[in-house]
Amino acid sequence: MRIALVVPPWGPDDIRAKDTRGISGCWPTPGLQYVAAVLRDAGHEILFLEGFFYTNEEMKRKTLEFNADALGVYVISLLWDKAKQFIEDVKEANPTIYTFIGGHGATAMPETLMNDTESLDAIVIGEGEITSRELMAAIEEGSSPGNIKGLLIKENGRLLRTPPRPILDNLDELPFPAVDLCEMDRYYPSFEQVSTVPAMQMLASRGCDGSCLYCYKMYGKRIRLRSPSLIVDEIEYYKNEYGVREIKFWDEHFTFSHEHVYGFCNELMERGLKVRWWVSCRADSVDRPLLKAMKKAGCWCINYGVESGVQKHLDTLMKNETLDQIREAVRLTHSVGIKTHTTYIFGIPGETFEDGLKTIEFAKELGSFTVEFFPITPFPGTPLYKGVMKGLFGTMSENLSDQGMLLDRPCFVPFSMTADEIMELRRLAYIKYFFRPKFLFYRLMNIMSPFQVRAMWSGAKSLLQMVGEQISALWKKTINRSQS
Repeated sequence: MRIALVVPPWGPDDIRAKDTRGISGCWPTPGLQYVAAVLRDAGHEILFLEGFFYTNEEMKRKTLEFNADALGVYVISLLWDKAKQFIEDVKEANPTIYTFIGGHGATAMPETLMNDTESLDAIVIGEGEITSRELMAAIEEGSSPGNIKGLLIKENGRLLRTPPRPILDNLDELPFPAVDLCEMDRYYPSFEQVSTVPAMQMLASRGCDGSCLYCYKMYGKRIRLRSPSLIVDEIEYYKNEYGVREIKFWDEHFTFSHEHVYGFCNELMERGLKVRWWVSCRADSVDRPLLKAMKKAGCWCINYGVESGVQKHLDTLMKNETLDQIREAVRLTHSVGIKTHTTYIFGIPGETFEDGLKTIEFAKELGSFTVEFFPITPFPGTPLYKGVMKGLFGTMSENLSDQGMLLDRPCFVPFSMTADEIMELRRLAYIKYFFRPKFLFYRLMNIMSPFQVRAMWSGAKSLLQMVGEQISALWKKTINRSQS
């Protein structure tokens, strides 16, 4: 079969606030790359299209010129409207094409999306590689997909959800992501996410055993690990074929198994591969010996999801971490020469504006190399979303296109705060964090590549925009007070 796999048309305006669009980039979608590789290995011919590079009309034309028998679209809730329009346009032009979707948004709310359009034939729920392969085999053979696990399909005018697909136990069974099908020379990372280019993204594991209020676990709570030798094989392939200098690991809990991390570090060093790499860890899952081994093997930055500088709000989020654990993890990481990237959220249920100011001070205390501040977002399928739907925690927009962490307005507002306060905290956080002479000197003294010079320049322009927005907001406040 000829199968088009598509990320729907999108751009920085769809996912970013005005003041951070200048630092945004575009990574390939790893899940769709894995699906592409599995379907190609099954004998299908694949067209991979990235919506960041094309308009809706251009992508429709390419799909039709490819004479695709099936169209698979990656869906997150934020971009459903874009995906829906594209699917409907292609289906109108070619009514015989088989259409299916997958991804986090599709998995979290399949019935909602299926009922929203007549142009969709199936939804892949959960990990998509095996389900997509079996689905395409059934369509090619002309048989019913009703016996395939992990699907939502239409049968006799009704929706049928098949039994759930078990998660894939052995990740080593999967081929490498089909990066060769993508226009890799056109992708570029967001400026705050890597230290140099070319850079590639990878997964060394799937799953997370955490229970955070705001997190949706498409890959399940049981963590599955790829073999260290296979991970390094993939790095070696990227280095030889694409000249990669840095790897960004998207694992949700990279240091879950210290034995696995040591094995990876040893394998990387034994092969003499010189690459920088970046990972995400929990603060309670690192120690000095492990961090030293990671540093020696090329790790330059660790992302810690700090979220709040107020313990009661960490407890609300069910982080199962303490502020002291976070302090110690960041201190240890810095002490071995690894930089940190820490992330924070505002608008936590029960949080006040004053609590948000404490979080900003905590971020300054930790002193990470880079930081990000977000309004909390109740993504479909998360405990937070389910609570909001029951009238708990606060209020939120019902529009899926509003459900992003980086937009100009928060989609969720807790009962304890206003939307304006959340966005003011975000602006103040960046301004107070970056406009510190000691920190600016630290950043200047730690530039590691020309890419980071560009990153600092783009970041500076974003910060100046935030300063202007904050001055405007304060002026409006003053006017309103004088009129009341």
